[in-house]
Amino acid sequence: MHKIRGKNSNFASMFLRLCHYISILFLVLSTSQTIHAEEESNSPLPVVAYGKIVRFTKFPSMHVQSRTIDVLLPNGYTPKKNYPVIYMHDGQMLFDDTRTWNHQEWGVDEALLEYTDSLQPCIIVAISNADTLRRAEYFPEKALKHIPEETRKEFIDSELYGKALGDEYLLFLVQELKPFIERMFSAYSSPQHNFLMGSSMGGLISLYALCEYPDQFGGIAGLSTHWPGSLIVKDSAIPDAIIEYLTTKLPIHIGKKRIYLDHGTLGLDSLYMPYQERMNALCKSAGYDESQYQFHFEEDADHNEEAWRNRLHIPLQFLLKKSQLAD
Repeated sequence: MHKIRGKNSNFASMFLRLCHYISILFLVLSTSQTIHAEEESNSPLPVVAYGKIVRFTKFPSMHVQSRTIDVLLPNGYTPKKNYPVIYMHDGQMLFDDTRTWNHQEWGVDEALLEYTDSLQPCIIVAISNADTLRRAEYFPEKALKHIPEETRKEFIDSELYGKALGDEYLLFLVQELKPFIERMFSAYSSPQHNFLMGSSMGGLISLYALCEYPDQFGGIAGLSTHWPGSLIVKDSAIPDAIIEYLTTKLPIHIGKKRIYLDHGTLGLDSLYMPYQERMNALCKSAGYDESQYQFHFEEDADHNEEAWRNRLHIPLQFLLKKSQLAD
């Protein structure tokens, strides 16, 4: 097949851009319709103590499975001003423990209410996970090449259901969801006002997104980041690969990039200290000081939503403290 050159190449590029804009328009139209459908359905919205939930069901994507997106707008939301945004993974676990599988929640709305005076009002975009494909979407895909071949194949087949989807999930975030949020709501588009937050594997994919798209996001928070990356592989091959990837890709301090990481001492969190210490050293060598990098250690904290709820105010203060966010 001959390569397209010259004017034909420019025409092809323009055609591809047009197709992408049409797909974004489709997203706006289709998801706007789902708000109305959801409000008339038998599936109630999460009950929140602060702000207002706007739900988009079966949010379409060309990269990953469709899913529910819950957008929490702050008290006093107005289209006359712009708001910073936090994109949060495992979105179904954030607001209402009467609707979660383990009857626990992050309590994001309660934390925003309690710390209203010190936090910049923000938009929370709660992205539901893909259930059985959660680990496939949340694993840093480019780290796979650093895993020995035999272990890599076993890991992909047994835990990623045969295919890594981390890069596809990030394309969904930056090409589809983020532009949609910025069109539908009064959201800042600048990286210094856009953040990601997640727990366990959600911490890994947040770090991965910051490394792959530093022009889109200004910081992340990873609570109980699951450095082992696996529940089956017991040696250090996978966390070694993740750290090796981060060593080559971690954004060197530019402007206001901020990274928050933490873990407890119980359950899965008891495994994390050796790898977290390597991450602490890596960020220090990359030029991050205390204003850009924060690690928090929580004694007697387990690996669950109740524990994350108890310390959620710490990463929120780190990312959204009023004095840190200038227009």
